Amino acid sequence: MKVLDDEKDILLDHEYDGIRELDNHMPKWWLYLFYFTIVWGFGYLVYYQFTGVGMDQHEQYEAQLADAAERYGFNQEGDEGVVATATDWSFETDEASIANGREIYMSTNNLCFTCHGGAGEGLVGPNLTDELWIHGCSPEEMVTSISVGFPDKGMIAYGSGARISDSDLIDLISYIASIQGTEPANPKAADTERAVSCSM
Repeated sequence: MKVLDDEKDILLDHEYDGIRELDNHMPKWWLYLFYFTIVWGFGYLVYYQFTGVGMDQHEQYEAQLADAAERYGFNQEGDEGVVATATDWSFETDEASIANGREIYMSTNNLCFTCHGGAGEGLVGPNLTDELWIHGCSPEEMVTSISVGFPDKGMIAYGSGARISDSDLIDLISYIASIQGTEPANPKAADTERAVSCSM
């Protein structure tokens, strides 16, 4: 095995299957980084486990919930989870609100029309144009259905949990209310075992 002259001084004196090893040291930058992670880990352990100064994951979760409640007016204690409570919910009837609500309903950023149909006729989700609704059709009930969803039944919250402003939410429920009583093609039959009469 040919060895370069500048490698003779660092060549180790053992050989295996014709392979010999050089005594190369780790780069200094790598060693410094390694030592830094040891110091960082020790400091992290002291800060979070021994001093009690740093918040643990449960405390961080509670702090984030409190921040969301303050910023968005969420009710943390509601049985349904995250429900907005700061707005007086009601249906709008002006054309601008209905048009904006339809635009939100048809947006590809959420799944309204993909489950309920482009005209509200119902596909995977129930028909929104008849008077037989499962979870109620009052403004407050519709807000809860959209904001929280019913994941166990297959309906996720709006935008998979993404925040929607109160004004957009009012426009959305107003549009849905405006299509009740229409007669779209191929309406989905209501689940009469769960649905009850609900007129807006």
